Amino acid sequence: MVAARSIVAALALMPASALAQNGYSFIDAGESMVRYGVGSTQAAMSCASVPSLATAETTIISAKLIPAADGVPEHCRITGLIQPEIRFEVNLPSSWNRRFYMHGNGGFAGEAPDSGPRPMIRANALKQGFATAQTNTGHDATAEPVASFAMSYQKRVDYAFRAVHMTAVEAKRIIGAYYARAAAFSYWDGCSTGGRQGLISAQRFPQDFDGIVAGAPVLNFVDTVTQSLRSSQVLSETPIPVAKMKLVADAAYARCDTKDGLKDGLIDDPRRCDFDPARDVAQCPAGQDGETCLTPAQSAAIKKIYEGLTVDGKPAHFGQPIGAEAAGAGAVTGGPPESGWSRWLIPAPNGRAIHQIYGESFVRYFLPKSDPNLDVSKFDYAKDIAKYADARVLLNATNPDLSGLRARGGKILMYFGWADTALPPVMAIDYYLKAVSTNGFTTPEFFRLFMVPGMFHCRGGVGPERFDAMTALINWVENGVAPATIVASQVDKGKVVRTRPLCPYPFVARYSGSGSPDEQASFACKAPE
Repeated sequence: MVAARSIVAALALMPASALAQNGYSFIDAGESMVRYGVGSTQAAMSCASVPSLATAETTIISAKLIPAADGVPEHCRITGLIQPEIRFEVNLPSSWNRRFYMHGNGGFAGEAPDSGPRPMIRANALKQGFATAQTNTGHDATAEPVASFAMSYQKRVDYAFRAVHMTAVEAKRIIGAYYARAAAFSYWDGCSTGGRQGLISAQRFPQDFDGIVAGAPVLNFVDTVTQSLRSSQVLSETPIPVAKMKLVADAAYARCDTKDGLKDGLIDDPRRCDFDPARDVAQCPAGQDGETCLTPAQSAAIKKIYEGLTVDGKPAHFGQPIGAEAAGAGAVTGGPPESGWSRWLIPAPNGRAIHQIYGESFVRYFLPKSDPNLDVSKFDYAKDIAKYADARVLLNATNPDLSGLRARGGKILMYFGWADTALPPVMAIDYYLKAVSTNGFTTPEFFRLFMVPGMFHCRGGVGPERFDAMTALINWVENGVAPATIVASQVDKGKVVRTRPLCPYPFVARYSGSGSPDEQASFACKAPE
């Protein structure tokens, strides 16, 4: 509580910033460029000449001039290889805003540049004039799925941190040669694994980025993924149909929705919720099961997920949040509403839960000597976790000392959904408070955490979950305007149905008592009671 009060005091002394626009990253980046004096720069060499920039360690595989199309400007697309197997892509717009933008990976990485949402992310940055870069982190997920790449120690190191660092270094070198001018500002943007990559860059290589958006970072990687294995085992021993999550959600929200003073379908801080599935949900008669009740075993299993991993009766990690059981905009599929427990904790039909897939793969392949045949059902959490000490050194982004980044004027904007079932949200608060303790009560001058009520993993959920973190970060880095709030929007069928301010921790959004509860103007960020 002392640390929290210090943060409140420090934030109260800092100037309020203008609200960022609704939507996703870059919505206001073009205007920011004009306002804050970063002029455009033209190419100083031809795209066809870029292969000449190869070095002994970095091979330029291709350099192709991509014509303007669909709002994306003409740009030089470069693919390359950093020894031994780090593939990367750099895109250089013909008219450059002197900003470098690099975006992160998901899960165990290994993505191709054109997989999933990556082309859209690249296009959004190019439309605003950014030079962009991305990497597969040193392995190909189609050939080495999940964590199987970790049989190679080199690939472990590349995945953990080396690939991002080397790609940033080489991308900025190529940018400097192509435009005959160095990047004025360098930015990182990532969520989940990408959030971890951003934090570990700040900790290990503070010179790489001026601003870092670290969304839902897997910062304590080892304990998080081993807890994922335990969660999957709990729900394998006691299966719970996803349809029953509505029973749980209805009861949890009935008990805790109004604890923040407003009945709005959001639990703004699950730590204040005293929901007990065995007490607050209808229990099935002994020996029976049904759609309208929980069996005692199911109630006990849900409670174990909330409590998190314990070893010898003591908490070993943070549990999953209450409130994520509700159906909201799909975070995994981006499709119709589904429970936050769906897919991550409760398997899709004829499939396995993501927690199970990630947990099993990690404990098999990140041993000092990988064991693809390890019987995960016999994993001893009290004894076996010590075998992953080296993985902890490589993967965990838990060092709270951010003095290197601070000394050079760098900034971190971290966010986390309160209804995230992929990772425990309290992990972010724990790290932030440790960072404040280590770096001092003025930590909010360069590092702020925004908790997002109702948001699932990185996106989706039951509340406002669309917001522009990158423009807020640009304004902070380039003009010293720290984000006092970020406006988040909730969209249904293409229409904005609710907006709310996101507040820097420990502040929380509180209804003013007048105006629409669906309008951000009716709320103010206040210190928690």
